[in-house]
Amino acid sequence: MPKLSGQILVTAVGKIRKSHWQEAQTEYAKRLKRYTTFKLVEVKDAVGTGLPDAAAMQKEGERLLKAAKNANRLIALTPMGRQFTSQALAEYLDRQVQVYGRLAFLVGGPLGFADDVLVQCHEQISLSTLTFPHELARIMLLEQLYRACAILNNEPYHK
Repeated sequence: MPKLSGQILVTAVGKIRKSHWQEAQTEYAKRLKRYTTFKLVEVKDAVGTGLPDAAAMQKEGERLLKAAKNANRLIALTPMGRQFTSQALAEYLDRQVQVYGRLAFLVGGPLGFADDVLVQCHEQISLSTLTFPHELARIMLLEQLYRACAILNNEPYHK
């Protein structure tokens, strides 16, 4: 099975606590590792620490950016980002890996991203115009990255 030549990192705010989401995350991370060098990093959330929301978003953003410091391309998952079909996401992922090598997808927490974090990202993508819990959005991103890899390898998963 051909591998993507680059590296994919998903950095996300907070740990997933519900076992069903943890199992899905583990499963998709395992599947992705068959296709590429893949890593998932969870950074500590700042909600509930007594900080105002803006300061909490800033702190979480700093942690995400620090975790992704070795990436050549930062891609934030936001509701207003660029949307793709599964086929188009596969083509996009292939191009990004070929051009930049090391990609980092940033998944914010329930508060989202501070503006200055988004400014440092090279691009924003969206899974949908709908709003999802951040745990579900993380699983959906992992599933779509896996689906993109399957498409790139002409595997029937995407049908």
